[in-house]
Amino acid sequence: MTQSLSHKVLPDLTTRLPDNDALAFSQLRTSLIKVLRNSPESREPICDALELIETLQQQRDAKQDPDSAAPASRPIRRDLTPQDYLIQSTSDGEFLTERRPSGSQPFRCPKDAYEAATKIIAEAAEPQHFEELLEKFNTEMKERQADYRLRVCLRFWLSHGLVERFRTRYRAINAETFIQNATDLWRHS
Repeated sequence: MTQSLSHKVLPDLTTRLPDNDALAFSQLRTSLIKVLRNSPESREPICDALELIETLQQQRDAKQDPDSAAPASRPIRRDLTPQDYLIQSTSDGEFLTERRPSGSQPFRCPKDAYEAATKIIAEAAEPQHFEELLEKFNTEMKERQADYRLRVCLRFWLSHGLVERFRTRYRAINAETFIQNATDLWRHS
């Protein structure tokens, strides 16, 4: 990453670190994502940095609440605030809709995008970074998609135990039955 790029995209975070550690981690991740988008050749070091941030945040969380820390061999804990998922039929087709308790604008993923995401997760032979999955997702859809569409699917499957997350990597818990299970989940949600 060049010096000028880091100054453009990563301003001096120490002068504006929020009081809330979670917000600081979020801002750091967002800044690294901006660098990645502006400098694709820095992909691996940025992925490593994002994984390190995730590990540091988990360690901080474990120190704050040692009783709820997940052992290293288990997947990362899910968010403590559950989202509500439902399938909505509209004049534009069917959508997986994720509503958050905060009342923020819901995220929606159309059925064709859900099916494409299902296929790429089922085909992944090993855990994949989110960015790798997003690249495959865009290829499968034959056009660039908003990343939240894939994220909604991943969180939906995580909440139903079909996918597991290891740091910034995702994989189907059972690749052989994943497509059928994801299809059934769509039908019954």
